[in-house]
Amino acid sequence: MKKFLLFLILIAVLGGGVYYYRAMIFPDRGNTLRVVMNTGATDISPYALNLNNTTRIRNIYEGLVSFNKNLKIAPALAVSWGNLDSTHWEFRLREGVKFHDGSDFSAQNVVDCFNKAKNSSDSQIASYISTIEDVSISSKNRIVVTTHSPDPLLLSKLTKIFIYKDNNIGTGPYMLDEWIQGKRFSLKAFPDYWGEAPFFPQAEYEVISNRSEREKAFAEGEIDILVGLTEEQALDLPKDQVITNYGLEVNFLMFQLDDPVFEDRNIREAIQTLIDPDEVEEIGNHFVRRSNQFIAEGVFGYNKEIPYFKYDPENEARDLFGKRLQPIRLDYLASYGTLVQYLKNKLRLAGFSVTETADQPDDLLEKIGRNESSFFLIGWRAEDGDAGGFFDAFIHSDGLYNNGRYSNPEVDELIEQSRTEMDPQKRLVMLQEISAKVSEDLIGIPLFETSRLYGIDKGVLWEPRLDGEVLAAEISR
Repeated sequence: MKKFLLFLILIAVLGGGVYYYRAMIFPDRGNTLRVVMNTGATDISPYALNLNNTTRIRNIYEGLVSFNKNLKIAPALAVSWGNLDSTHWEFRLREGVKFHDGSDFSAQNVVDCFNKAKNSSDSQIASYISTIEDVSISSKNRIVVTTHSPDPLLLSKLTKIFIYKDNNIGTGPYMLDEWIQGKRFSLKAFPDYWGEAPFFPQAEYEVISNRSEREKAFAEGEIDILVGLTEEQALDLPKDQVITNYGLEVNFLMFQLDDPVFEDRNIREAIQTLIDPDEVEEIGNHFVRRSNQFIAEGVFGYNKEIPYFKYDPENEARDLFGKRLQPIRLDYLASYGTLVQYLKNKLRLAGFSVTETADQPDDLLEKIGRNESSFFLIGWRAEDGDAGGFFDAFIHSDGLYNNGRYSNPEVDELIEQSRTEMDPQKRLVMLQEISAKVSEDLIGIPLFETSRLYGIDKGVLWEPRLDGEVLAAEISR
C-alpha cells in the first residue's frame, strides 16, 4: 500500500509537476498575502540587517522609532522624543503595548535589548551603535539614551535596534507562524497589536528561485507581489503590473586623482564629454535615470542646485594623445557588462586603450580600499537615507575607500562638522555644500540612479518604500 501511494505521488509530480509545486507553495489562497522573492532569509534574528532579511523581520519586530516609506523618522514603540542636551536623548514610551506572547512591553525591555545589541557575540550591529554610551530608565515610561558625542544620526540608527524577547517574539503587526529556511516565512496577524490591524490576516514570503515558475505563478494570479524583477521580466509584463521605484543608490565612475593620467583635469573633463545620459538610460532599458551627483534624490543631503551634465556630440573628445593610445584600466562590478562595453568603445575614440577587470562587490571595494584602482565603476547605496556615510567612506581624505585618492581640506572640515551638527537644517546645508564642492572638483562622473522593479497583481494596493523593504502591513486590496 505504501509503495502504491508513493507511485501515485511520483505520477502527480512527474505528470503535473508545476501544479504540484505551486500547490505545495500556495496551500490556501484565501486572505493570505503572497510575496515571492528570489532568495530566502538567511537569518530572522533581530540582528539580521541585510535587506533580504529585514524585509521579513520588520513585520514582527519594532524599534523605538521607524522609517516611513520615504525614510522619514516616525514613532513606533516611542511616541515622542527630544534632546536634553547634545548627548542625551529622552524617549517617552508607548503604553499598552503587548509582546506576541501576551506579556507587557516595558522600559526594562528596551534597556535589555540595547545591552544585548552592544554585547552579544552574534550581534551584527554593535559597531553600528558604537556612539551609544548608555541606555537608562528615567521613569516608568521614559528612557534616556546617552551618546559619547553628539550624534545627528542617532534616530536613524535606532530604527535598526529592535525590542524583542527570545524565540522571535516581537511587538509588530504580525507574529511568526513558520520559517522554513530558504523556502517560506509565514506570518499571522497579531490580534493585540497596538496599532492599526493589517489588511491581510496571514502573509507568506515565499521563495521561487526558478524564473519560469515565478512567471507562471504570477501570470495565474497566485502571487500578490513579485520582488526582484529583472529588466527582461519587467519588459515582458503588462505595464500596469510593473512598479518601478528609484531608491537610494547612485552608480558612478571615480578617478584616482594622483594618477599620472587622471590628475589632469582636462583629461577628466574630456572623459565626461564622451558619456551620453540618454544612451546610458537606454542601456538600462529606461529602468535607470541619469544622476547629477553621488547622492540619490531621495537621500538626505541631495543638492537639487547641482546642474545635470549636458551631452553635446559635437564636443566629444577625440584622439587626445595623437596617434598613440593611452593605456588605462577600468575596474567594475561584474553586473555592468553592457555598460562597460559602451564606455570602453567611447574611451577608445578618445584615445584610450582600456583593460577591463570585472569584480564582485566585496573584491572591488577591497581593491579600492587598498588604493589599487585608478579608475572604477561602482554603485553606492545610502542604507540609512543619509549622505554622510558616502562622504565618510569615499570623500574624506581618511575615508575607508578614499585612501589618498582625493583630498580637499575644506571638504574634510565640512564632513567632520556634519558628523556632530545636531541642527538638521544646518547639517543639510553642510551636506549639500560638500556635494557641490565635490562636483566642482570633478572627482568622478555620476551616471545613474538604480530602480527596483516589482510585479504586482491586479487589485493589490501598495506603494514601494525607498529602502526597498516590502512590509505586509503596508499592503492591501
